[in-house]
Amino acid sequence: MRFGPAEPGPLRISIDRRPYTLTVPDGRTLAGIAASGQWPQLVPGLLEGEERREIDARLRDPDDRLGMYACWRIVLGIAPELFGMEWWAAARLCTLAQERWRDWGAWCVRHGMDVDTASAHRIVSGVWAWLVDGAQEERDLHKVEQAIFDPPPELRRTRTAVPRGFSDSEMAAQARQIAAMADDGDE
Repeated sequence: MRFGPAEPGPLRISIDRRPYTLTVPDGRTLAGIAASGQWPQLVPGLLEGEERREIDARLRDPDDRLGMYACWRIVLGIAPELFGMEWWAAARLCTLAQERWRDWGAWCVRHGMDVDTASAHRIVSGVWAWLVDGAQEERDLHKVEQAIFDPPPELRRTRTAVPRGFSDSEMAAQARQIAAMADDGDE
């Protein structure tokens, strides 16, 4: 039995009841992915070899129900395993640390944390501790906690995980645009 979130190495996941293995990179790499918001670098990005080729082929197949929206849902499901918290919280914390690297780096040195060797969940926990250290009053802490851990508006409103660009209306608009471009090419 493992205690806490995943460390670098293999992480078993299931997609459509079939097992796959993600290769979890070092914490600094995962923190960089979170800071950039590039969730596709997790799924399908952390799959290797034949599994990666299989998922890539499924993503290109318009008749397969596995699409980028499904990958987004998978990322939301594995984020607590990788970061020890939800994707949006990890992304916000890593972005803040990257934006204020000098302050964050000084806090790490003062507290003996080596970001180069720390796991992703240790890095995001460290960023959270750095923010908590700076909170002067309980209401400040509550505001910071809300800003970091509250789900993004699209998750709060609809109770579903539909990232920007994947709503029904946006997908319909994209389909119309693609159809219009195809019609322009027929002439």
